[in-house]
Amino acid sequence: MENFLDNPLNVLKEHCLTVQHFDYECEHKRNEAGEIYGALEPVVLEFTVRANSPLQARKFYKEIVSNEHTNLSFLFNATYNENQRLKGYDDGMVVDGYLVHIEETYSSKTNQDGSTSQIELTIKVLARSVVYLGSNNNFKSVFIQ
Repeated sequence: MENFLDNPLNVLKEHCLTVQHFDYECEHKRNEAGEIYGALEPVVLEFTVRANSPLQARKFYKEIVSNEHTNLSFLFNATYNENQRLKGYDDGMVVDGYLVHIEETYSSKTNQDGSTSQIELTIKVLARSVVYLGSNNNFKSVFIQ
């Protein structure tokens, strides 16, 4: 939930959720020279996360519904050090937006890796901004603003 851009190496593994699925479509209109023009269509990000425990799900749910708008950080191929703090990642994005819909699913099915997915939350967020970044902040680009 925190905007990890402020202090990326202070992220604890226990505060992270596993993304099962995410989807959004965002496209700027461009003229023949490739310059952006016109208004951007509203962008809705939909994603599903699996909580490791009911306590973790409750904390995430409470935080996401209590804010006027929220920052969500997505990191791909994240690694953690021996202190369970973020060590590195391939790339990521930070989405700032407004909660549109949240749905909870409870299950006791066994996944392919042998783990049990107890609680899944499917969330839709109307994006205000999306910031893409590369590993170790070697690039950063704002796509929606």
